[in-house]
Amino acid sequence: MASTNASTSNASNKTTAKAEDKAHSKIDRAANAAHNSVDKAAEAAQSGQEKMHDVSQQISAQAHQMAEKAKQQSERVSEAVSSYTKEHPVKSVGIAFLAGAVAAGLLLRRH
Repeated sequence: MASTNASTSNASNKTTAKAEDKAHSKIDRAANAAHNSVDKAAEAAQSGQEKMHDVSQQISAQAHQMAEKAKQQSERVSEAVSSYTKEHPVKSVGIAFLAGAVAAGLLLRRH
């Protein structure tokens, strides 16, 4: 009877060992699949980050170009106004007076 118990125990140990091996194998496959998924997600995030960086660089360059154009146009207008005031000082004072009177009238109507 001891021989039967020993063979049953030995068979049970082999079955348990096979089940453990299968479980370990499935866990390893699941871990590898999860690791691969994390790697793919990290690559996608990196790619997205690089694209966002490129877009932000393009927007920044466009903003600088627009600011430079606005500065140049402002300088041209300032030069034109300066030139006009030098050529027509009396008209310039009159225009400034009228503009101030209109602004004062608008502000007084609001209150």
